[in-house]
Amino acid sequence: MKKRILALLIVIVSIFLGPIKMAFSEEGYLGYEGGISSYKESDPKKTKIDYYEYTFVTGQPVLLSGTLDAKIRAAGKSETISYSYDLKDSTGKITVKRTVSLKGSLTKLPNGSITKEYTLSSYKETLTVGGAVYNLQNYSFSKSTAVDTNPAVNFYQGGWNLIKTYDGGLKISIEGENYGYDGYWGSGEFQKIKQTIETPSWFGVANLNIALVQKTLLEFKKNDTPSSITGTYVLKSKVEGNLDITYDMPIFTKNGEVLTKRNKGKIQKNIEKSPIIRMAVIPSLPKVKGYEYEEAVNTCFAFNGFDNKDDFVPTEYITRAQFAKLLLDTLNIYSNYYNPRTVQKKSIYKDVPLNHKYYGYIYAITKAGLMKGKSADYFKPEDYITRAEAALVISRVIGFDKKITQPITQTSYLDDSSIPTWAKDAAQVLKETGIMAGTEENMFMPQERLTKGVAANIIFNLINYLRNDLPQQYLNMSIFHTD
Repeated sequence: MKKRILALLIVIVSIFLGPIKMAFSEEGYLGYEGGISSYKESDPKKTKIDYYEYTFVTGQPVLLSGTLDAKIRAAGKSETISYSYDLKDSTGKITVKRTVSLKGSLTKLPNGSITKEYTLSSYKETLTVGGAVYNLQNYSFSKSTAVDTNPAVNFYQGGWNLIKTYDGGLKISIEGENYGYDGYWGSGEFQKIKQTIETPSWFGVANLNIALVQKTLLEFKKNDTPSSITGTYVLKSKVEGNLDITYDMPIFTKNGEVLTKRNKGKIQKNIEKSPIIRMAVIPSLPKVKGYEYEEAVNTCFAFNGFDNKDDFVPTEYITRAQFAKLLLDTLNIYSNYYNPRTVQKKSIYKDVPLNHKYYGYIYAITKAGLMKGKSADYFKPEDYITRAEAALVISRVIGFDKKITQPITQTSYLDDSSIPTWAKDAAQVLKETGIMAGTEENMFMPQERLTKGVAANIIFNLINYLRNDLPQQYLNMSIFHTD
């Protein structure tokens, strides 16, 4: 079966807490039964989430709702996942009590990616339909996941098989595949599932497309009160999900006989969760007022991307060291690669002494594989960064450099011949996503130095892609995904 896979790209924490190491590449909050949840809470102690699942055990689609208590813990090379489902239909006549425990074994490959292999530790389920009670007798489960790690966002792809046999001859088989991503500015997962229901007298099939995303909404709130705060950015962590089902089920006579004619239909279930609000203060920037990229600069300042607001000039060129700080802080990944309490300082470049203002950022961006020195011994922190260099760094931070299966020999820019070969892939991909575009005359200008304002706008575009465009692609997958 030929699969068309879209090119893929979370918890929002308080800005005032400072950089926090994020646990990327999380999955599992949809479960693997064909249901949809409201995603995890920002408070790690709150593990119960709203959950919805359709059952076809009566030969008809019946919506079950309730809670899913999802506890996901990773430690070293192992991961444990436990689920507790408590579900019922609107009449209370159909109920599901289910507890599942999974164990995952993680293996890090030489290329930096991770593989996960899961096995079932235990599985208990009682299904009540009217006066009939179905107890789970036998089950089998296998699941594997591949994770591609990137500094700003990780992607994962996996598949699983689940077969459940109950007393009374009821058998439910689930075959699924999932694709997802996870990062500071958003996360999402898409599942494609085939569910088969069999009894001694009939069978049915349901195909499910499920998408769940957590978006970060970014809103500016002006402060007109007598205050030193000119305004704040309000971050709202918003959850959206789609559950689209097509089914092929039997039709019964009044006596319960199965007719040759089939009951075929479609179902859609949407969910939306109230936002979780956080705030980030915007400094007063008189020099930026009315500037072309004022919003972008304000956003980068709010998330600590720039230093002193008093001497900030948006038209000044940005250095390589300053660009490193801008990128790492606005994406909240700095502490993933440098922690002064745990990293033993050592000289990595002759021109970056241990007391250098940006030592930690240069260390981090080098360790992350995003930038390297102009030579083995010299980083050249005070050199200005060019558009070509910035494009390559941006494509690496989100893993877009891996999207290219065949190197691009020619971009669609009119000045393509002046774009270095090593920057062509990045220039074209970032143009297509809208993260980094050329001039109105369709010129990329690869050797042009970036100003601080333009650099802020590129980072702003990147943030908007991660928090808005990418999640929307996942939501669309549940509607438009085809084999």
